[in-house]
Amino acid sequence: MSSGKPDEPNQLPETSSTHPFPIYNSEDEERLGNDVMQSSKNERQRPALEIDIKEMMIKSRRPPFPCCIYRVSPVLRDVNRKAYTPRTVSIGPLHHNNKNLKGMQAVKFQYLEQFLKRATKTAMLNELPHWGDPMGFVTSLDTDLQIGKHFSCLERFLGLLKSTDGDIWNSYAEDDLNHITLEELLKIILVDSAFIIELFLRFHFNPSRLTPFEIASIRMDLLLIENQVPFFVLENLYKEAFGSYPNIYPTILELSCEFFEPYNDQKMQIQTMKHFTDLLRTFHLPITTDGDHGSDGGTPENESKNREPDDSNEHLKSATQLYAAGVQFNISSSKCTLDISFIKPKLEIPCLHIYDDTEVIFRNVMVLEMYHYPDKTLICDYVLLMDYLINTSEDAELLVEKKIITSRLGSNQQVASLFNRLGRNIVKGINDKKLKGLVQALNDYYDIPWHKTRATFWLKYFSTPWKAASTTAASLLLLLTLIQTVLTGIAL
Repeated sequence: MSSGKPDEPNQLPETSSTHPFPIYNSEDEERLGNDVMQSSKNERQRPALEIDIKEMMIKSRRPPFPCCIYRVSPVLRDVNRKAYTPRTVSIGPLHHNNKNLKGMQAVKFQYLEQFLKRATKTAMLNELPHWGDPMGFVTSLDTDLQIGKHFSCLERFLGLLKSTDGDIWNSYAEDDLNHITLEELLKIILVDSAFIIELFLRFHFNPSRLTPFEIASIRMDLLLIENQVPFFVLENLYKEAFGSYPNIYPTILELSCEFFEPYNDQKMQIQTMKHFTDLLRTFHLPITTDGDHGSDGGTPENESKNREPDDSNEHLKSATQLYAAGVQFNISSSKCTLDISFIKPKLEIPCLHIYDDTEVIFRNVMVLEMYHYPDKTLICDYVLLMDYLINTSEDAELLVEKKIITSRLGSNQQVASLFNRLGRNIVKGINDKKLKGLVQALNDYYDIPWHKTRATFWLKYFSTPWKAASTTAASLLLLLTLIQTVLTGIAL
């Protein structure tokens, strides 16, 4: 509310009694000039600074098409560099310049040429182009100039990639593509996608033309998180080339599942995937009652609302400690890795087959979960649970004895070391509610006084063959001494 007085004028600097304006000396004039110049400079800089900050904020926004292919962070890579690096063939832009893989570039271009010939001849003849080759692809003896030197479909394929170039670019984490242009990316994507499609078709029509070693090495490289192309690219190219001939060619989804069938223990019917690492993760997820395997999982933004905080105090006794407390370890008949249950006192765990490439498989799926499914880290949760259970070679030996683990690593200590390494720098707590409840139930069972006492006694006197032998010998000696004492007393 106004006081009724007019606003007072701005205060002026002190003046002499005889001058109506301020009087400045030379120092005042110099200081005032500097202040005015600095103020003017700040005014000019402020808009540019604001624009720069706004541009940085806009660039940091997530694109509407979320990325799904990531470069592994140095913290994770340093634990095991080989687990994330392809050994035979590079797919996509992240390892394209790997000098150790340059030898496969010529092979990929050969596959590209065969793919283009196959697509062209199929369109011309409306049938699988045998030409005396049971493998179903064009041989090097083909001399048809119209087909061999002019690929009418190449322009269509390039146009198809250009129409989705934004989605392709955004499928990769932005910082990972700073070293290439969009044109270079599309070239890499076309060559590598054609290589994959032609490889799958050869494997389908006549896998005997590929050696088991070639198949195994390429298959493993195609599962690495850094070695991917978006699956929608494969789908689009395949449909453009062979989508009009369903009576001749299977779908690219069917071909993909066939190629990676050794990992599909549950014989899942896959509906979609983001790429092959995502497919591998899906193979290990439980199948729900509606047949959904949860591969879509949503983006981190959509899931963060339902995330529960990690329990920093979460822990679980080792397998030998739980066994000593009366927990019975049984092998589950389920084919799903995550189908673990505890009904007192039985803990049922599906069989895990451990091979030389098991660590590679787990690591790449775990990285995908950490980056893309941070609230559905089901494989990470499983690995953490196994890391809890397996601390020593004795823990691994127990699970091997119960047929919960079969291993080709050579020793139980290597099995224990495997899970101890997997948990390093990756997981901090179990997110899955079911596994959280299972861990709590096992801890509650162990904490029952009688169970804990029995476990302590067993670990102290019977946890190893040597302890058991010495305890048994001491008990027999004590028993014999007692018998001798009794007999001596009777004789007297």
